[in-house]
Amino acid sequence: MADVYLREGSAIYQARLRVGDDTIRKSTGLRCPKAAQAEADRLEQELTQALVLDTDLTLWQATERLFKHPRRRPYSAATKRHYTVSLTNVLAVLGNIAIRVLDEEKVKTYIKTKMKTGKTVQLRRDLAFLSTLMAHAREWDCGVEVNPLKLIDKSKIADANKRQSYVHRNQFGRLLAACKGYEQRLFVILGVGTGMRHQEIMKLHWDEVDLKRKKIQLGGERTKNSCPREIPLTQEVIDTLSDTLEAHRVGYVFKGKKEDEPQYNFAKRWAGIRKRAEMPNLHIHDLRHTFASWLIQSGVPEKTAQDLMGHKTNVMTQRYSHTNMKALRRAIEQMEADTL
Repeated sequence: MADVYLREGSAIYQARLRVGDDTIRKSTGLRCPKAAQAEADRLEQELTQALVLDTDLTLWQATERLFKHPRRRPYSAATKRHYTVSLTNVLAVLGNIAIRVLDEEKVKTYIKTKMKTGKTVQLRRDLAFLSTLMAHAREWDCGVEVNPLKLIDKSKIADANKRQSYVHRNQFGRLLAACKGYEQRLFVILGVGTGMRHQEIMKLHWDEVDLKRKKIQLGGERTKNSCPREIPLTQEVIDTLSDTLEAHRVGYVFKGKKEDEPQYNFAKRWAGIRKRAEMPNLHIHDLRHTFASWLIQSGVPEKTAQDLMGHKTNVMTQRYSHTNMKALRRAIEQMEADTL
């Protein structure tokens, strides 16, 4: 039990807490001795639980273990970088605590602190990182039995995707006209015509392309969620891929400096394309958004769009899809016709 006492000349009770081999003094902020004792005992218990033991796994150590965890597709350098940023944010608020004491209340404390900064997009990323970390920690025999992130209501945290982040159909020609050369045009057409991610396109192998059956087949090791995905091809995608001479349809579609290596990324060329197209806020990933939006606007059922996008749930599909004004107008006209 903690000790409470009054300092000379003060009516506020102080607490003497025994935490491990140390004694910590803190103010209870209370004048009532009974309430002060209860608060002191609570503080002592909380600090004792948070005490990092030699056998404990800290947040930092858990993250290092996460990066080394065997996966079918290892974490990319970009993912590790994003997770490290989130870890740094969490440590700045909660400290390098033992992962077993990260509970619902501590997560709520973190959310409350970060909400004051207004950086809700990064907050959502931080929470996603923590959820991944805790999900793995449950399998590591380190005292974690529940993932507290699953208990948190995130509905009041503003979502990330609020800007207009897809290409309108009447803008697509302008985007293609801004492409210099075959490779740039092929990348844009693949992005909009298949919904493939940046790195899925850059590492596309001719063995994955079946022009006769009009499809691309991605194995689980190539996709973000490790699920195989079969993508039917539009005629525009087929025609553009067919522009590659048959003799060159070996290895990677986007060949790197070495024949057996893919190109690293498309970022620099994309910067030039969007500048020439006068679409400065358009991101590479928005080509994927465009694919989803055009599917939904064309009346494709959401479940079908979800499968084509390679999403396990419809949450991300809903985020990526956008309804244009014509579609909204058709919906109103349909409602009006059904009403009259």
